[in-house]
Amino acid sequence: MQCIKCGSENVVMQAITDIKTKHRGCGGWLLWILLAICTAGIILIIPLITNSKTESETHTEAVCQNCGHRWRI
Repeated sequence: MQCIKCGSENVVMQAITDIKTKHRGCGGWLLWILLAICTAGIILIIPLITNSKTESETHTEAVCQNCGHRWRI
């Protein structure tokens, strides 16, 4: 494999993982406080409210060892 930028064949491939975490807004916290005051269903509902969602995506990139140019494969 050759580098697109400099033409070198000194290229290494890497697996890259992008991780995105989405946190709940203040509405979830207000509902949590309301449930704590009411004490009805706290054990079952609080974990559903306070959990954050995590998404990950993995892709492969080639990196030129001479010039540092990166590109997706």
